[in-house]
Amino acid sequence: MNSLELKGGILQMIATIDDKAVLEELKELITSFAEHHAQEGDFWNELSDFEKSELDEAIEESKHEENLVPHEEVMKKYSKWLDK
Repeated sequence: MNSLELKGGILQMIATIDDKAVLEELKELITSFAEHHAQEGDFWNELSDFEKSELDEAIEESKHEENLVPHEEVMKKYSKWLDK
């Protein structure tokens, strides 16, 4: 499902709500969510310096092919925890 289809589905669900109090609560929730993401940007600002450093190091290590594990190998190893 792409973003446009997801938005359309959400709008259809909202269109079926007739309770004004529920609609006002939903509006507050969406407004709060939008304001939070506008202020925060993304999760990066919520990470500690240590977490940022670890992620930067992992990104640098991933640039060296010898540090990578093929997708098939990972899937085989962890398939028992994945939904089938």
